[in-house]
Amino acid sequence: MAAFGDGEVARSVKVWFTFYSSLTFCYFICGNIPKGFPRLLSILPIIYFFIILPLNLSSLLLGGAAGCSISWLASFKLVLLSFDKGPLSFDLPLHHFLAIGSLPIYIKESKPSSSSSPSGRVQGLYYYAFEVSVIGLILYTYWYFQQYDYKPNFIVMYFLYMFLMSFSLEVIIVFCSSLARLLFDLDVAPPFGNNYLVSTSLHDLWGRRWNLMSSSIFRSVVYEPVRRIFKKSWGIYVAILATFFVSGLMHELLFFYMGRKQPCWDVLCFFILHGICLAMEIKVKKLLNGKWQLNRLVSTPLVTGFLTGSYFWLIFPMFERLRVEIVVIEEIEKFIMLVKDVLVNTAALHTLGS
Repeated sequence: MAAFGDGEVARSVKVWFTFYSSLTFCYFICGNIPKGFPRLLSILPIIYFFIILPLNLSSLLLGGAAGCSISWLASFKLVLLSFDKGPLSFDLPLHHFLAIGSLPIYIKESKPSSSSSPSGRVQGLYYYAFEVSVIGLILYTYWYFQQYDYKPNFIVMYFLYMFLMSFSLEVIIVFCSSLARLLFDLDVAPPFGNNYLVSTSLHDLWGRRWNLMSSSIFRSVVYEPVRRIFKKSWGIYVAILATFFVSGLMHELLFFYMGRKQPCWDVLCFFILHGICLAMEIKVKKLLNGKWQLNRLVSTPLVTGFLTGSYFWLIFPMFERLRVEIVVIEEIEKFIMLVKDVLVNTAALHTLGS
């Protein structure tokens, strides 16, 4: 894997320049095409282009970021734009259009909640500072293991992976949301709910707490159209399964960008399993009609245990296949060396010039 060497940074710049150029083309050209399927047909070649763009990158970090932002989120937002839905709009200024199209953010659709208060933001800063500290500690632990050629127990590795991935994703998305709010004054929706480890049900986990930005997009792109097609009472279950199926496919594609390993479909199975269990949960709740429900002291451990067990069974092996901890540390080290070389060369040029 190239990992920031062999012109990887230059290729990344070209990928993102091409991406922003394509979004600009959509902004000026596609808006003149009638909404609906005619506009969707005009955008489909660009979506296909977005899917193959991250294949130009071999770095796990750069390829993963491009895959998530370009192939996944931007493509879905363009599909919604075809029908004048979603966060993108031709009425937006160009810089807002590009920011919303490229960043993992979603625009608020309701009034600000109490969590937007100054005290809420301060508490959030402490929480995210804690997460960043944990991420640094985990990466240092991985580095220590590598230096001393120590292979820890697989249970230890599992929990390190789980916390590293969940905390990293949350910090990155929150950082992008804050960036959009500060630089572009966008009214960005909160990307996460309260701690997902205290979810009382799968619906609470996937619908109200974990990665609300992705949940909103999947709801608009997959769930609502399928629900309109299947209007009968069982249509809700078809829509849930379709949503989790598409989510699983997008995650499989993202892992392919990161490691270029042939899919074994474990990640897809993870999301299908959660979709089936969520549909069953909703059905049971409808049958009970609120007459009986588990105490949160029981339901929270059950949900956490199911999430942890299914993650260990179906997601953890993928991270091991990709050797994520080793590759990430190597790429960070090479990136630091690249920055040092740039600074040294800049200082040398400055000295010669003076």
